[in-house]
Amino acid sequence: MKKYGLMLFLIFSVSCFSKNEKSQQLQADTIKKKIAEEKNVSEENTNEIYKDRMKNFIREIRNDAGKSKYIITQNGNELYFRDGNLDKNFFSVTDGTTQESLYYGDVLKYNVTTKKESKDYMLSLLYPVRKEGKPVFVINYAKGNEKKDFLTKEDIKTGFVSELLPEFEARSIYSPIQGFNSENITNLKQVKNYLLLLNPEKFSDINQYFEYLKNTDFDLLLIEPSHNGVFFTKNQVEQLKIKKNGGKRIVISYLSIGEAEDYRAYWKKEWSKKWPKWIVKENPDWKGNYIVKYWNSEWKNVIREYREKLDLIGVDGYLLDTVDSYYYFQEKMEKGKKIPD
Repeated sequence: MKKYGLMLFLIFSVSCFSKNEKSQQLQADTIKKKIAEEKNVSEENTNEIYKDRMKNFIREIRNDAGKSKYIITQNGNELYFRDGNLDKNFFSVTDGTTQESLYYGDVLKYNVTTKKESKDYMLSLLYPVRKEGKPVFVINYAKGNEKKDFLTKEDIKTGFVSELLPEFEARSIYSPIQGFNSENITNLKQVKNYLLLLNPEKFSDINQYFEYLKNTDFDLLLIEPSHNGVFFTKNQVEQLKIKKNGGKRIVISYLSIGEAEDYRAYWKKEWSKKWPKWIVKENPDWKGNYIVKYWNSEWKNVIREYREKLDLIGVDGYLLDTVDSYYYFQEKMEKGKKIPD
């Protein structure tokens, strides 16, 4: 997908979050460690430091955005747990979550079934999250009617909403597994299908991109709301909230909070010559994307100002990608190479 979270957290599978590839790489690189039996850790345990900092960042975004905005996390589903149980103090902060490559797309391999141990670990997180009422949107990378039939049956059992994407880059529209409907979708729990489109560069300009999206009937749009630095207008976003068939739908904007991106409007030219103190390193799997100290106040201000731009065009909420970037810092600390604040 457009940018995947940086190495996505626990899934040999690829994330998005893709803009998705980043997420997928984070998963592929860290799942080997996370498949092991989950350790119980207390709030005082240093293993929770970076995880808690990400939770706090998401809380701050919620507080700033208010309850009217939807917040969906891209992967990183361990954030919803503490000491092996659901973290009741954090669970209600978000409105939904995603999981890449739960069934297909293992280790950045298109059309490859995810290894059982990886899938089982992810499911051990997703089952209680869904049981508690949070919508779970599953992003798979594969093709074929047999796989669609399988996902249809799995969704009936799990209550998840799955889609089968034709490519990792999330550049194209696809046919939804559950089919289209003309229902009015006014909350995430009503969503029966979704479009994840995070790389719009195939379109000639923002207007062609807009027309393309407008003529679809998906219940939920998880999208990049700009093209070559030009954003949709508020009027265009309002039009996108209506399906082609007339039903209402929800429009969510992609927003990476664990990495800085040098193609974003917020990026300053001087940063390319000398990184701000909150940039740690470039993501080796995604050129132009930089792992950041997401707890740094300057970075938080960058995200706040960018989010305000998104609010001005009227999106319904944010798909928060690279929330699992805390694994990078946690791993460094566990190896005795803690990165200074």
